[in-house]
Amino acid sequence: MRRNCAAALALLLVTVGCALGVTKNLSRSDRCPPQYPFEYLDQAHGFRICVPRGVTKEAAADYPIGSIRFRGFRVPAKTNLKSKQLVIVAGDYDLLRNATAFGKFRANGVTFTRAKFEEGSAGHLDRHIVYTWKHGKNAVHFDFEYRSVNIANFDPASRPVEYDRAAQIKLTEQMMRTFQPL
Repeated sequence: MRRNCAAALALLLVTVGCALGVTKNLSRSDRCPPQYPFEYLDQAHGFRICVPRGVTKEAAADYPIGSIRFRGFRVPAKTNLKSKQLVIVAGDYDLLRNATAFGKFRANGVTFTRAKFEEGSAGHLDRHIVYTWKHGKNAVHFDFEYRSVNIANFDPASRPVEYDRAAQIKLTEQMMRTFQPL
């Protein structure tokens, strides 16, 4: 009986946590702005960054060893943008070999180089905007991936609206402004 009660209580806590948008493996921080209330602290690579409510952190198994993925970013409704994620990769990042320079971005005294690249097929497009922080001989890459579907594959009556790429980049830049070296 006690085991069943304990299991039911654990399930209830997980359910309530999900309903409230609790962010797994992250901590709420007063150093973060209200729109990005959770802090990811990376002591090994010497930085912290704030992320929005509702994202989850996990190992990114399909990226270089030690990479971290954040999923669960909100995307605009009724658009062709289906998901947005952030992958943090330390060291060499092979995907940048096919990338195009996309200027520089400065936040909190740190200058990031930016690059962009796309991959996909007739049905979908993955657009990557990558912010690279170089400190000494080390580099950390913040890869924001936008996964969208091709609107041409829908009948005009049910076709989603093309998402606003500039608005999504602006949101990304807001989040990158929370970056702080340790």
